[in-house]
Amino acid sequence: YRDAADGFGVGGAIANAPVIDFSLDIVEIDGRPYAKRGKRSGVKQVYEVAGGRRVTLPLTAPAPEGAESLLSPVLRQGAIVARPNMDDARERVLSWLSGLACEG
Repeated sequence: YRDAADGFGVGGAIANAPVIDFSLDIVEIDGRPYAKRGKRSGVKQVYEVAGGRRVTLPLTAPAPEGAESLLSPVLRQGAIVARPNMDDARERVLSWLSGLACEG
């Protein structure tokens, strides 16, 4: 391979986060176009439950028993309400990564 390539890099499927599908359904009602609301529209909260599994629920739904909320406000009406600590964020990511199985 070295004769055909000047360098090697990690593939996009490995290096990138999963893609979010932002597509929407456009419908026509009485001759006017409308965008249908998503099947799971509205404000959400993400929880981590036993075994590291993540659950996304409407904000108004009760949290699963023993779940940890993963989202917290950082901005409210354009004003900063919390300043995330980068050292804490790094430790959290390293902890998550240590829980991943490595094949190879």
